[in-house]
Amino acid sequence: MGNIPRGIVIRLVLTTLFWGGTFIAGRFLAQTMPHFVAATLRFCFALLGLQAYLWLGGRRIVWPQRTQWLVMLALGATGIFAYNAGFFAGLGRVPASRAALMVAASPVMTLCAVQWLQRAPWSLQQVTGVLLSFIGAVLVVSRGDPASLLDGAVGLGELYIFAAVVAWVAYTLILRYQTQGMDTLSLTFCSILCGTVLLAIPAGFEWHAAGWPMPSLAAWSAMAYLGLLGTALSFVWYSQAVAMIGAARATQFTNLVPVFGVLLSALLLGEPVSWVSTGGGMLVVAGVMLANRTSSACGRLAARRETR
Repeated sequence: MGNIPRGIVIRLVLTTLFWGGTFIAGRFLAQTMPHFVAATLRFCFALLGLQAYLWLGGRRIVWPQRTQWLVMLALGATGIFAYNAGFFAGLGRVPASRAALMVAASPVMTLCAVQWLQRAPWSLQQVTGVLLSFIGAVLVVSRGDPASLLDGAVGLGELYIFAAVVAWVAYTLILRYQTQGMDTLSLTFCSILCGTVLLAIPAGFEWHAAGWPMPSLAAWSAMAYLGLLGTALSFVWYSQAVAMIGAARATQFTNLVPVFGVLLSALLLGEPVSWVSTGGGMLVVAGVMLANRTSSACGRLAARRETR
């Protein structure tokens, strides 16, 4: 991995492994308990994990100013509430492997949104990368039969996952343009806090209406995994990697997430993975790598020009 320290490489690979595993844990919870309840408890674990990390490191939460709480609320509404509502609802209807491959398209969708907002010109490689990802996503969603999309073959589960991806893109854009100067860990803690409060409102109605029993030990374990490993620890490690090697190189490791998601789905859930879906996922990952590598190179070139 070039001159990236070995410890950072190991942490980034483990981070993407944990993120890949969220699809398996999410699939299990989506089929065994109310979705909003599962999401709420997941982020309660995440808040506890982040608080423990801050306490062990001798750090305190830097609470946002009054006007900054609107940004926290927007982050919580998109990246926590809306994303997890679509995530769990989708995983209740589609296999974890398909969901992982669909979510892999989010970096390219984010790039398209950033290019549109900045009215930036497109390079040939960026266009090629976006087209590759689009073709791969179509193959995954249509199960290798693009014509079926015109016949309404896409189910509600795919639509929920797509809505989750859109919510994550919105979260990323808010994070990029509205949070300059804020402490990263405190920002994450407060946005998760806002999102958890939003999730708890429908969760209360959901639990009361369904009359569900207390979660099983397996369900508690899945929620702990999602909150502690898939959210708190993964975020800390990823943030540390970004600080040490830069966002451009750290982001490339996220292409491993759908790979781990598919492999774990096959190993732990016994989900069949077709060659068409695998090929489509590889096209998505290749497109993301091509588009982001070009974008990073353009950014470095622009930075060099500014210093002349």
